[in-house]
Amino acid sequence: MDQPQVIYDPDVVDQLEISGFLSEVVAHVRQQVAQRQADVPIAGLRALNSIQRRPRDLISTLRHECGPSLIVEIKRQSHTGKTLVEGRYEPDEIARFFAGAGATAVAVATNQRYYGGELHHLTYVSRAVDIPVLRQDFVFDRYQIYEARAAGADGLILIAALLGQYRLWDLVSLTQRLRMSAIVQVENEEELERALQVDPRAIGISNVDWRTLEVDITKTTRLRKLIPDHIVVISMGGMRTPENVATVAEAEVDAILSGEAILSGEDLELAIQQLFSLIDTDPTDPWQPVD
Repeated sequence: MDQPQVIYDPDVVDQLEISGFLSEVVAHVRQQVAQRQADVPIAGLRALNSIQRRPRDLISTLRHECGPSLIVEIKRQSHTGKTLVEGRYEPDEIARFFAGAGATAVAVATNQRYYGGELHHLTYVSRAVDIPVLRQDFVFDRYQIYEARAAGADGLILIAALLGQYRLWDLVSLTQRLRMSAIVQVENEEELERALQVDPRAIGISNVDWRTLEVDITKTTRLRKLIPDHIVVISMGGMRTPENVATVAEAEVDAILSGEAILSGEDLELAIQQLFSLIDTDPTDPWQPVD
């Protein structure tokens, strides 16, 4: 039986209950987006988009990997304020290192208040590496997608907890029309159900509860079983030990996104090796079996 067509009314504003940390985030980011849009109208971003290279296809890359791929989160600090990179912060150099160490993609944090990032970091990183570059931010406006593409991003992460149903559908659709990869990030069954309704190519399962900031690695195991096989699945955040990585790898995810556990180590390559030491692939030797 054919699925009923879902009609979205663009004039209806999503009513989504947002509280706690996310409420603070939305208020801040909305103000920042309004200011940037006043400085650079969306028409200007579209002009920049037209001269950008074709986006690298993260989804196809992940589908052709053997074993869970590694996506490294690049950020100066965590959203709780913990400094991850001491001294001079050079995201392009960090990305170049991780690309050489076997990362399939990098996710570059662009929010200054919460991650110590800047939009132009996307441009620096995109020019420095040949692997897909994702924008990691609190995205809830079309403008942010156009500016991500203009800055050289190949894709971005959309947090379902921030987006009502129409807006989620609209932003996924726009991202795909721009030939970028959209990862819809969910953290519970209700958000996953909403995400599946917009037919995403990739879903990220957040092991961190945005409302309480608590970590629960078993969410990946629980939610992975509910996602159709044709959708790329990424386990995101909260993996601090080799046991954590082994747990999500057993759930047969396509990729693992990790940042804090790697960036906080003194030896970045050793940090990756240790984090992945209990699974059968080694991300620093492009997914060859560990001796």
